[in-house]
Amino acid sequence: MAIISDFHLDSNHFSIEEIELFISLLNDLQITDLHFAGDISNDLHNISEPFFHQLESLTDLSVTFNLGNHDMVELSEEEISVSNFKVKTFASTAFVSFHGWYDYSFMKEKVDFQKIIAFKNSFYFDRKIHRQFDDIKTTAIELEKLENLLTELSAKPEIERIIVSTHFVPHQQFIINTRYEKFARFNAY
Repeated sequence: MAIISDFHLDSNHFSIEEIELFISLLNDLQITDLHFAGDISNDLHNISEPFFHQLESLTDLSVTFNLGNHDMVELSEEEISVSNFKVKTFASTAFVSFHGWYDYSFMKEKVDFQKIIAFKNSFYFDRKIHRQFDDIKTTAIELEKLENLLTELSAKPEIERIIVSTHFVPHQQFIINTRYEKFARFNAY
C-alpha cells in the first residue's frame, strides 16, 4: 500500500508524462493499493473521482481516499459523510479512512474562537467549506464516531492492527511553540 496526500491535481497541473511516471513508479514498487489522504483537488466529483477511475482503469490499483479540507469545498455534510470512516481489511490489519477536522485542543493558550472564525472567513481557504456545525462540535462528533469504530474493530479477534489515515495530523510533534497568537492557531490545523 502507498499513501499520498496533498496531490492537488487542479493546482499542480500534472502533465500526461508526469502521471505516467507516477503510475510507473507505483508499478515498480509493486503497489497494489493506493490511498489519497486528502487534498486531492478542490473538486471531488469533477476532478478527483474521474482521476481515481482513470488510475484504476489504467492499472490494477485499488484506489481509496479520505477527504482533506480542499476536497470538502462545495460538498454538503451528507456528501462529506458518505466517504468517511471507510474500512478496508488487509489480512489482520484494518485500514480506516477518516476525514477528521480541526482540533483546537492542541492549542496551548486560551482560544478566542471569534478571532479564529474571522481569520478563516477572511483569509483561509476553508471559508468555502460549510459544515453543519462549528469546528469544535464537528471535531467532537468526528472523534466520538472514530472512537466507536476503533472500539468495534478492536473487539474483532481477526483484527490485530488498525491504521487510521487522516488529512489533519493530530500529533504533539507538529505543535508550534510560539507566543504569537496568529501562529498558534495553526496548531489546530
